[in-house]
Amino acid sequence: MSQETKKYLLPTPAGAYYLAQDNSKNWQKNSLTRLLANPTSVELNSATLAEIFKSNDVETLNSKIEQCQQLNLMQVIDQPINAPSGDFEDNLNSIIRNFSSKEKVLLSDSQGLCIANFGFPTEMLEEISVLSADIAIMHKRRALDINKKLGLNSQAWSIVDASGNSNLGFWPINIGKEVFVLVIEGVPFFNQKAMVSLVWMLNLRYGNTDR
Repeated sequence: MSQETKKYLLPTPAGAYYLAQDNSKNWQKNSLTRLLANPTSVELNSATLAEIFKSNDVETLNSKIEQCQQLNLMQVIDQPINAPSGDFEDNLNSIIRNFSSKEKVLLSDSQGLCIANFGFPTEMLEEISVLSADIAIMHKRRALDINKKLGLNSQAWSIVDASGNSNLGFWPINIGKEVFVLVIEGVPFFNQKAMVSLVWMLNLRYGNTDR
């Protein structure tokens, strides 16, 4: 590929969420994980594609990247993009604020520790984070099996009102062996670059890229 036509590869917001929504494994998720192991979007060329997709066969590489684009898991961009850098906690707080219509979002880890918060009152952080940890454990043990048996395609948990509308949603974010939980009050907004930034940051810090 010539210098004048350089292109770069990056997950889409849907691809980032697909990677992190559960702990299942397949070649698409492995490729996304390798893609997000780099601190900047990789240049689209034969060498990087061979590393991302673990193949040197041109037809195989073309087929895999085409499948990922058709499934809206990866996108080709004109300019390189860097993962968020600087203070980890500050970046998380800045990123997660974009996910809620009510600007109330919390990210906790599987130990029940709040690692980022925007909008929730301080006195509620511990209670919500501990509940999130319980949900993360239950999700990891039961969710995939239930989804398969019932033919469901959802990973979120929710506290709902009498009409079934979500008051508080819990969205497991699986990175490596860790399960984080994104807690959102209001309508969630995931189809944006902030989702890529969130999963990218967490993958660089906690992900296992030996796949």
